[in-house]
Amino acid sequence: MRKLDSLLVFGLSAVVFAPFFLEDFPSMAALYGIMTGISVLYGLGCLRGPMEAPLWRQRKVPAEVQRVWSRRMGVLYLANAALCPLGWLLTVFVSFDTDFILLAQIAGFFLVSLLGLLPLRTAGKGTAA
Repeated sequence: MRKLDSLLVFGLSAVVFAPFFLEDFPSMAALYGIMTGISVLYGLGCLRGPMEAPLWRQRKVPAEVQRVWSRRMGVLYLANAALCPLGWLLTVFVSFDTDFILLAQIAGFFLVSLLGLLPLRTAGKGTAA
């Protein structure tokens, strides 16, 4: 996941600085692509990759809890990736500002990432009792 974190930071930084070098750079399209792509990569990483995060291992979260939460987060990351194409499809039928699609993806990505803290909370309750 660290590679994906670096990829996300690099991609977003490239979008910020690209207009300085290319005057007609499509920043919004690049942001849509980056958020959709990184959500797909995180989703596949959670579904197919090693199911443990270093913090989960450090706090001794049980393996079955790690597996369940990794799968849940993977599915939610993929659902977050689907927001962009579904949002653009919705614009065919309903007129709205498409920037809300990007904002929803960013907020969704943040919220799904925060779900990784829930297994830590349940592990803390299990060890305290």
